[in-house]
Amino acid sequence: MKVRVRDIRLEGLEVTEDVVAETLGFEPQFDFKFIKPLHVEAKFERVDSTVLVYADVNSRYESVCARCLEPLEGDWEKHFNFDYQVDSTIEVIDIGDDIRQELFLNLPARILCQEKCKGLCVGCGVNLNNEKCKCK
Repeated sequence: MKVRVRDIRLEGLEVTEDVVAETLGFEPQFDFKFIKPLHVEAKFERVDSTVLVYADVNSRYESVCARCLEPLEGDWEKHFNFDYQVDSTIEVIDIGDDIRQELFLNLPARILCQEKCKGLCVGCGVNLNNEKCKCK
């Protein structure tokens, strides 16, 4: 997502864009995949030699439960703040790389299908959410 610095007026600049995660260099990670484009709403403000960016990013993902391995989908939403030092030589600000880095840093460590997921039996492998263990 690129913005020309000269387009940022006193009142700021609001930009909305849908970006496919792969175009930012974000490939599916360990059974985590964005299934909808990232919806980015960003507000750019210029304060002296700094451009402040307030970005809201949301999408939908698919993954598997970390305990029972059942497939699941969910909504993903984050807010990011960025700041860029600008001078007369800088014509364009590209927040795409910063969004990509924040995606990696803000992936959930583990995703559960439900808070009280019972997981799989270590003996027989049955999903304990759906049936009782067959082990003795």
